Amino acid sequence: MKIIKTANEIKKILKEKKKIGFVPTLGSLHKGHISLINKSKDRKLFTLVSIFVNHLQFNNKKDFFRYPRPLGKDLDICKKNNVDCVFIPMQKEIYPEKKVYVRNKLPKFCNVMEGKFRPGHFNGVIEVVKRLLAIVNCHYLFLGIKDFQQLILIREFIKNNFKNLKVIPCKTIRDISGIALSSRNKLLNPNEIQIGGEIYKFLKRNKINIIKKKNKNYFKEKIIKLGATKVDYLECYNTTNFKKTLLPSKKARVFVAYFIREIRLIDNL
Repeated sequence: MKIIKTANEIKKILKEKKKIGFVPTLGSLHKGHISLINKSKDRKLFTLVSIFVNHLQFNNKKDFFRYPRPLGKDLDICKKNNVDCVFIPMQKEIYPEKKVYVRNKLPKFCNVMEGKFRPGHFNGVIEVVKRLLAIVNCHYLFLGIKDFQQLILIREFIKNNFKNLKVIPCKTIRDISGIALSSRNKLLNPNEIQIGGEIYKFLKRNKINIIKKKNKNYFKEKIIKLGATKVDYLECYNTTNFKKTLLPSKKARVFVAYFIREIRLIDNL
């Protein structure tokens, strides 16, 4: 497994590869990331993982500094799962300019949910994706559907800007408790993990009623009673057009963002 830290070096290595599968991450890898790696390996692709904590997508500075960075463990996980190359760029490799100006035109659906509660987040996501893909000339990009709104945004951006690149959505991997695996879970204690699992089970049992009910306050209050400290949103959208829906269908999806202590978690089903 090669560990590369500069853009020039990674470009040289990838230039010789015919089919490249790319798994971009912020690090703090878990079984969800491993599932993305395995999807790439199953396709017999040269599998590249990037580890870069992108400050631009953190609208909360405390969240940025609190984000787990167990680099040694991450590299061990990559090696055990037969990753071919890990790209760990320094800040200057991605953002060489002294001051970064972000001016990305985003679709309207970026104004709701994560876009509403995390101002600047999606602009930061697209900026780093744009810059990473300019360095990494890959053929397949593997992304999890836990970050569903982000997945759709990146897929739209790639469709308009990278015609030879295909996005592969991958299912959400869950802990035995039911909570969606996330790097932020490492900041929770076992009891809090169980709380997240109970919230997921509650949403799963009630998803049809949540979709049908115009006022979601009853369900938000139930999530608080289960142990969440705050609920940013509980929404239902038709995923073909990202319009709110009260009609249960295969295109309807329930989205939630909530806090356990100060740790913010998202999920969808």
